[in-house]
Amino acid sequence: MKNKNYSLTKSSIISGDQCEKKLWFDINEPKKFEQKANFLRGYRFEDEVRKIYAKDQKVLDLSPKKEKWIKPKERTEQAINSKEINVIFEGVFIFLDTYIRTDILIRKNKGWELLEIKSSGEQKNYHITDLAIQSYILKKMGINLTSVKLIHINKNFIFKTEGDYKDLPVEVDVTSKVVEKEKEIPGLIKKLLPITKKSPCPNIKMGDHCKKPFDCDYIDKCKPKSNIISYEILPGRIKGTKLEKHCKANGIKKLEDVPAELLNENRKIIQDCHKKNITWFGPNLNNIIKDLSWPIYFMDFETVMQGVPKIKGTKPYIPLPFQWSVHKWSSLDKKIKLNDANSFLDFLDQNIERKFAESLLNELGDEGSIFIHSPYEKKVLDRLKKKDSCKDLVNKIDKLDARILDTLEIVRKEFYDPNMNGQYKIKVINKVIPNSDINYEKKDNIVSGEDAELAWFIYTDPKTPKEEKKKQKKLLIDYCSKDTFAVYYLVKYLMEKSKKNKKK
Repeated sequence: MKNKNYSLTKSSIISGDQCEKKLWFDINEPKKFEQKANFLRGYRFEDEVRKIYAKDQKVLDLSPKKEKWIKPKERTEQAINSKEINVIFEGVFIFLDTYIRTDILIRKNKGWELLEIKSSGEQKNYHITDLAIQSYILKKMGINLTSVKLIHINKNFIFKTEGDYKDLPVEVDVTSKVVEKEKEIPGLIKKLLPITKKSPCPNIKMGDHCKKPFDCDYIDKCKPKSNIISYEILPGRIKGTKLEKHCKANGIKKLEDVPAELLNENRKIIQDCHKKNITWFGPNLNNIIKDLSWPIYFMDFETVMQGVPKIKGTKPYIPLPFQWSVHKWSSLDKKIKLNDANSFLDFLDQNIERKFAESLLNELGDEGSIFIHSPYEKKVLDRLKKKDSCKDLVNKIDKLDARILDTLEIVRKEFYDPNMNGQYKIKVINKVIPNSDINYEKKDNIVSGEDAELAWFIYTDPKTPKEEKKKQKKLLIDYCSKDTFAVYYLVKYLMEKSKKNKKK
């Protein structure tokens, strides 16, 4: 915000409303900007909404992506005072040391209608705060607002015709809610302005606000530096339970100090592992391994929530499967490598769901155990069965489904290592497996499902150069194969330990 003729923005007010300390970090120790799938999904929705609202209208479009983003504040003022313009996109206003941009302003007989575009599938509380900030500033500048509306995505929209998104936006009148919320805005601005003026970092403890309405970027800065293994690492719900109440009442922080009678069997095992610094293998592991059938497969999917659907017959927020990776392990004495994975990867084929399912069924054959690491893949298969394009594959998918075993479920019941610290993600477990050489470090790599979604958005952007598309494709294949290979390492490790334990 340096060298600006304002101190606050709409975004910074929302940030400060969540936590004043968060706003202080935004200003003084900002996190480096990282592109996210959510942002690109939002930009696509905004573009489609603007097309709809611009039709047959005299428009001033001040979107920053436009080439002529010159003197936007002055041009906004001119448009407000000129009857030549009846729709303004991304109008710029500065008042009370606060900068705002309005998504859409539509001229009405007695003033202007204010609309905010949000790519979520429903109205949320912070949307009202967002609009209240804009509404308050505009009214203080003498601009009469006839109504205030929120535009969000219609979750039930089904894409049928190329370019036809007229039913994708949902318009909700939130005028009364915004007017009520406006009463809080002057006090909020007054409270936050001092934070922008070289103030000391606010002393605010961590709490529920760290994740509402957004996960804070600075949680690691606020976490107390401690080598204590807290009882809060235990799986399952902790907040509000008898366990938490007892620990707080008795000043207990360490997991090892929690009375055993407050823990179920699984939690007792975890506590014991940390107390003794031992790795635990469950008694039923031998039976699970014994019942496996060869060849053994390791499977992982990547999906995207399109927001603005590109595939006919799909909805905005129903995950679209666009990639699978499979490693095949033919026999116990045969080692496999990372690059042994086979994969399917497509982006905009209108028959992508059918091709995804058919190629997967062909890859996995009719025999052999199939490992996944989360129930997500099974959910994707269930959704595919309901698609018209895959109805004739239902029996085959059901047979495949019957062969699937979830290592997440197995590990929760039959394995624990203190270095997992109560976490069961495959990337965490991978670090405790001896001799695993899988590297999930960020750098320029894809390291999460969110990154994979981002890659899909980058690839499907018409403006993305061919070289960048090629790069994203390779990154996706590398990432997805790492996940299946990590599950292979896990199963192999459990088999080796099961064999040793059987001999004892």
